[in-house]
Amino acid sequence: MMKLLFLAPSRLSKGDASLAADVARALPRKRFRVGFVAAADAVPQLHDLGMPTLPLTGATAADNAGQLDRIVRGFDPDCLIAADAFALHQSRDWDGPTVDGLRQRYARPVGSLDRIGWAQTGYTVDFYGGARVRLPRLLDACDVVIRTGPPHRPEPGPPGVVVAPLHSGGLHDGGLRPAATDEPPSGAARPVVFLVNSPWEHRISRRSQPALQLIDALPRLLHSHLAAVGRPLRIVHVGPRRWRFAVAEHLEYQHFSRLPYPMFHARLTTAAAFVTTNALSATLARAVLAGVPSLVLHNDTASDRLPDWVAATAPLLRSAYPFRIAPLGWHELLAPLAAGNPYFGCFAGAGLFDRPAVVQALIGLLDGRPDLRQRQQEYRDRLAALPSPADALHTAVREAVAR
Repeated sequence: MMKLLFLAPSRLSKGDASLAADVARALPRKRFRVGFVAAADAVPQLHDLGMPTLPLTGATAADNAGQLDRIVRGFDPDCLIAADAFALHQSRDWDGPTVDGLRQRYARPVGSLDRIGWAQTGYTVDFYGGARVRLPRLLDACDVVIRTGPPHRPEPGPPGVVVAPLHSGGLHDGGLRPAATDEPPSGAARPVVFLVNSPWEHRISRRSQPALQLIDALPRLLHSHLAAVGRPLRIVHVGPRRWRFAVAEHLEYQHFSRLPYPMFHARLTTAAAFVTTNALSATLARAVLAGVPSLVLHNDTASDRLPDWVAATAPLLRSAYPFRIAPLGWHELLAPLAAGNPYFGCFAGAGLFDRPAVVQALIGLLDGRPDLRQRQQEYRDRLAALPSPADALHTAVREAVAR
């Protein structure tokens, strides 16, 4: 039996941990034994997903490295897999090892999930506001790379690269199934629009004034768009920070700082629409796989002349810059992933500052978009036709061990 230890140290985003758990749940238990080591905040979610998980609780990097040493000795994995190599690298000041450090420290193969296809990007990131940063080529050093679908194309990967489709349904393979009491009430008078935010979206560097302005503006702009639809709607918002302004009378706003995954999944899959400003959102991927009509808001051009309604709604916003992931930017970075990728046809898109386009897209989703549902189904069918990720992963790890 092959043993895999997944590492999810990020204290800012739980999306990487949930995607890694989704990959792990797809592996047959007769062939694989999996374990997780994660930041304490991610442990409840991983337990909801049925993953055996131990937290890193040390006060220093040395403490956490010592904890990981004991876990590796006890579990004796064939391969260590980072939920995200960059999150591991960014967390090194408190969790210790990096990708190269793990290989040297434990003398076994190291892998990572890859949601972008970093080899195609040149590892050059365009941030919101215009800054460009060359990142270390972390995945080039990995023995095994796992690309999740979505967002990757539903095509087999080259040697050493595994394309792993995510689950289209709820929890299974040891996870918790949502109880009937966890389901939102059926037949509700107001259609539900589902929104999600992660802590990292509110913790961009204080040195980036454009990003800080966008962080303040985004919920106000989104509220303005939803109000402009002119219909009674129920907004279900899951995230660390509730809206801090008056909500339009015809909108019912409900905020949760956190939901157990079964309840989260139930509310997502019964929503009339999911709306996000993150083209790589893990929740967007799950919405597409569950057939939920979805809208991604973006911005393609830089401008310091914004529409009048923007100035009235978000007075602190002075200018706008391109983004596919707000407030990070990442507009050009994602271009290779989006080009010719059928996944990006599985949801609607509109410019954040284009009021008519956003309202039209929202009304279209609420009224039903059979064309989107058809493309979602075709994408799911192509994922289902891929070679077994378990076989590909088993082969990749064995070949890495042999090297």
